[in-house]
Amino acid sequence: MIVFRFLLISLIVTITATCLSQKISPTKIVDNESLILINSITLKGNKITKDKIIFREIEFEKGSELRSSILDSLVVKSQQNLMNRALFNFVTITKNTVNNKCDIEVNVIERWYIWPVPILQFADRNINAWWNKRDFSRINYGVDLRIENFRGLMENLNITLQVGYDLLLAFNWNVPYLTKNQVFGIGFAGGVLLNHEVGYQTINNKEQYYKSTVGFAQQVKYAHTSFTFRPKFNYLHSFFIGFNQYIFQDTIFELNPNFASTQTAYSYFTLNYTFKLDFRDYNPYPLIGYYLDLIIDKKGLGVLDNFVDNFSISAHFDQYVNIYKKWYFAYNFGVKLSNQQKQPPYFIKSGLGYYPNTIRGYELYVVDGQKLGLFKSNLKFEVIPRTKFKINWIKSTKFSEVFFAMYANLFVDAAYVDDNYSSGGNPLSNQLLWSTGVGLDMITYYDIVLRLELSVNKQHERGFFISFVAPI
Repeated sequence: MIVFRFLLISLIVTITATCLSQKISPTKIVDNESLILINSITLKGNKITKDKIIFREIEFEKGSELRSSILDSLVVKSQQNLMNRALFNFVTITKNTVNNKCDIEVNVIERWYIWPVPILQFADRNINAWWNKRDFSRINYGVDLRIENFRGLMENLNITLQVGYDLLLAFNWNVPYLTKNQVFGIGFAGGVLLNHEVGYQTINNKEQYYKSTVGFAQQVKYAHTSFTFRPKFNYLHSFFIGFNQYIFQDTIFELNPNFASTQTAYSYFTLNYTFKLDFRDYNPYPLIGYYLDLIIDKKGLGVLDNFVDNFSISAHFDQYVNIYKKWYFAYNFGVKLSNQQKQPPYFIKSGLGYYPNTIRGYELYVVDGQKLGLFKSNLKFEVIPRTKFKINWIKSTKFSEVFFAMYANLFVDAAYVDDNYSSGGNPLSNQLLWSTGVGLDMITYYDIVLRLELSVNKQHERGFFISFVAPI
């Protein structure tokens, strides 16, 4: 409990200090600074994206009168807003001021939006867990049709057909702006997942799998609807209601009597509320800014199945700082608390090792539990700054205009998981875990991040790991 109180207090203090610093440090205004009139705003390069989608992200409008210093800061923020919508590879905003009248030009290079992405993935939590087995039969393949910026309205449409080790048919459609004022949004999703293999127990902090030789070990059907509310540029509220149905083979209960109750089929509803506060400069790989999320989740409403009854609340806070020239520092606090009235079904387990609650050095392990606290930190050096170049033999600007950056980093991570039910056979729970190491991060357009890391953990285990998302 002491560890959790420390992490929770540290999280609250850090968030409070950051919010206060944002309020205490207003934009510096020079007394004799004259007002600039926004005379016009011109958009260029958006052949597919509707004008109103771009104007939604610009933090000033035609006819506004602003001081020059304030306008400069709003131009930077508007450029960050547009880049963080994942619609463009590059965004350039230029000003032309004459006699205190300013003409603004917003030039964008749109991405390619239709991707029939071939699926070739591993039936494991991550590439490192698969590599530990190196079982080529555990590979899924198929096609994931992604239509991004659907209808030019920043909508995302996904249709997935996957065969191989696991069968998946899924549909997802997100409409971020349903109303004229572009504040409310809606989303729909549904699918069927059939697994030949399913994790049924955790022993020595590694998932144990049952593989069915006849039929499917697990069948999952799901459908959900989400509603979003984005009143300001950096604030997002999301409300989610979903339905899930799980059907398991009898053999799983013979292998682990504590997997769930005696029944083989479970149906339940989920309610979820998520709040996000996002002031990062570039979401896929931030260097400056901060991020906060708060998630309240309730699985099982007592309508269809009383056995599923799990309530959890979690929060994450990240901050990114430019220390000096090419040196950057980032850290993350995360906590998750769930009810402990009874042991939850294994198929809705949570803890360390399940995204986003991970730390480096423990990629091959899971630590199930009801309470979780973690801390991650990164010290980065900019080896290659964000450099833009052109591939001349590619004609389309959607692919020919490229950027690349590289960062070397030193990290220290720590976590603690409190488990009341299965700690006897899982020694990593109920103790402070830590790891440290070095890494190399590479970033390029289309939000591609590649991380190569060498780490050592508390158990003196050394490893080399590959990841495809930002560390913090």
